[in-house]
Amino acid sequence: MTISLFYGLVFMNLLFVTSAVCLLKPSTGSAVATGVAAVAWLLFNGPLEGQVLWSLNLQHGLTVSDLLGFVAFGIAVRGWIRVRSRRESNNSVD
Repeated sequence: MTISLFYGLVFMNLLFVTSAVCLLKPSTGSAVATGVAAVAWLLFNGPLEGQVLWSLNLQHGLTVSDLLGFVAFGIAVRGWIRVRSRRESNNSVD
């Protein structure tokens, strides 16, 4: 139990750090890292899931901690779009 809790906390911290970096200094690398961390969080957040918000069946549903992964994925998409638009505006000036 404590080992799985430890890994859950590691993934949660990875999610927070990559999201913060992507928000503060968006780059292709930070967007990809945040997207990977979001997917990893959705897969490995078991020990920290929290309350079930929507139940698909008895074993599966949407939990509070799943929302963190969705928000982080949105941050990754936002960072990716900002990098692409910055790159396109730099190319149009040349």
